[in-house]
Amino acid sequence: MNEERLNRSVRGIRMPEDARQRLLLRLNEERPRRVVRASKRPALAAVAACLALALGLPAFAANVEPAYTLLYRAYPAAAQYLQLVRERDEDKGIRMEVVSAAVRGDTAEVWVSLQDLTGSRVDATTDLFDSYSIRSPADQSAHCELAGYEETTGTALFRVEITRTDGKSWQGEKITFSLKKFLSRRAAYEQVDIPLDLTRLPQNAATMAVSFSGYAGPEGERPDTFDVLVPEEGRQNFPVEGFSLTGAAWAADGLHLQLAVKNRQQNDNNGDVYLLGPDGEKNYYDFLCYFRQGEGESRVDYMEYVFSGTPQTLTDCRLAGDFYTAGLLTEGSWKVTFRLEGGE
Repeated sequence: MNEERLNRSVRGIRMPEDARQRLLLRLNEERPRRVVRASKRPALAAVAACLALALGLPAFAANVEPAYTLLYRAYPAAAQYLQLVRERDEDKGIRMEVVSAAVRGDTAEVWVSLQDLTGSRVDATTDLFDSYSIRSPADQSAHCELAGYEETTGTALFRVEITRTDGKSWQGEKITFSLKKFLSRRAAYEQVDIPLDLTRLPQNAATMAVSFSGYAGPEGERPDTFDVLVPEEGRQNFPVEGFSLTGAAWAADGLHLQLAVKNRQQNDNNGDVYLLGPDGEKNYYDFLCYFRQGEGESRVDYMEYVFSGTPQTLTDCRLAGDFYTAGLLTEGSWKVTFRLEGGE
């Protein structure tokens, strides 16, 4: 049934007053996170919602739930501009579905859901772990974020924003969205004290130059290599499981703190370390370098934080950090191809 025929069908239905009130309440029960531009034509999503309430067809509801229901509840204004896609793929008992999409010039907004049909591998902390890929006829950049989770059905909803680098419209273009793995059972540990006496740390520690896999520091030209502490055997009593302390010392450029993570390519464990002043203020690092040693199962990833200062100037400070871990990695192969239409 095309859109015009569907609209005519809806206009011929008299919706019971109590059902109409429930629909209005549902539309207004939660404000959208951002302002969206309404479509000039009736949206299929809104028409579908009207049909479901007016006709009371369980089979119809089963076809759009739970992914569409989650999207509609979390972002009711989305029904004004999103085009239904509802293309899905299943692997390892996990269903990935492209629920809806919309085009606004050179940017496409795509809503993707994951549902575990056999267990509880999808939860409210699920992260696509930068393991998704997008094949399109144009160069593009993308951003993905978790938008909602429905516990009863174990469904997570993601918003993916895809922008063309050439500035042209996505209207009518086909793209393929694929996923190889995702993380879940993630945990956050905030402002964890790192029990080190800064005045008793070694000074003028030995360093070595490494080629870094990631770097954060002042804007400008980045160095080709970075001087890090020579890694020691990891201390096993670090306050957050999954991390180990492999170096803490003073070097020529300040205080160095080095943490190691095993299997980081599997768990994406990460941390944000800072100095806490006497009044509790946070002083963040001047440099952060990521590097790794070994390959395969013996690979170890390191994060080295550098704070400017001396034992005398930082005598009243202590180290702390926010740490993020994941307990489950699920691998598989999910792929959906669809056309970007509507929204403009």
